[in-house]
Amino acid sequence: MAGITKLVRTFWPLAVALAFAGSAGFFAAQALGIGSQAPTSTVTVDVGTGVTGPQGPAGPAGPPGSPGAESCPTGSTFKAVLFNTPGGHTTIYTCVQNGP
Repeated sequence: MAGITKLVRTFWPLAVALAFAGSAGFFAAQALGIGSQAPTSTVTVDVGTGVTGPQGPAGPAGPPGSPGAESCPTGSTFKAVLFNTPGGHTTIYTCVQNGP
């Protein structure tokens, strides 16, 4: 019995430190809102039927973006974009430029 008591006394600070570290990580993730941002509004695009035109030329490469899907550049907002197509609905989540 004395051996178990000595073992518990030796490792209880490690268990408490591990619990505090886990709690700190959880609260940091909650405070930063990692992956929890909901779109502020929905944009609907109605795509009509018709003849497909020729493909245009490739555009220039854009500048590298900031990390994370929800970190929008200045002047834009994270939104849901809904495409109404003859084949059904498709929703994407992306940054949309704010209107004038």
